[in-house]
Amino acid sequence: MRIPAEQRREQLIAATVDLMRREGVQAVTVRAIAKEAHAPLATAHYCFNSKDEIMEAAAEAWLKNLSLFSNVAPIDLGLRKAVEQVAEGYWRALEEEPASILAEIEMILWATRNAPASPLAAKVYPAYVAELGNIFSSAAKNSSEECLMGFPMLVRSFLMIYDGAAIQYLTDPTGADHRTMFFTMVDALLAKSGV
Repeated sequence: MRIPAEQRREQLIAATVDLMRREGVQAVTVRAIAKEAHAPLATAHYCFNSKDEIMEAAAEAWLKNLSLFSNVAPIDLGLRKAVEQVAEGYWRALEEEPASILAEIEMILWATRNAPASPLAAKVYPAYVAELGNIFSSAAKNSSEECLMGFPMLVRSFLMIYDGAAIQYLTDPTGADHRTMFFTMVDALLAKSGV
């Protein structure tokens, strides 16, 4: 049975993401992706010109999934609660799916290493700033709160805290109370923001 090219592309993208989660970015080759997708190698080359093109498509798909998170954010409970619940969700994802978070970090670093050939590196954090900025600003607006920090800076600062905490957690999950330190830093950020 012949599979349409667009459907095959989606299978190859999903296979790339699964492979990255399970084995890391270093394991991603066109041959490994085709095998993971149960597709002929020639089909993978037909759908994508290179490994880099498949990686870009996988990263774009990953970023699109970011918007799914905004559907459950509690924007009616105020800015502090919204940030805390986003932090809870991020931390839960880290504990429940560490391989996914590690693969996401690897993908970002891959894109950064391959810049400027890979335009993805310049898209990652702006996508987070747009999505989380919308959540946080909506939460503040809904509760008539003021934030002493611009929302892009609040989001970037939150992500700096999370990224650092996530890397430390991934390197040694039982070595320290990473969760407490993460939420202490988030609390300090909110206090600095006047929330």
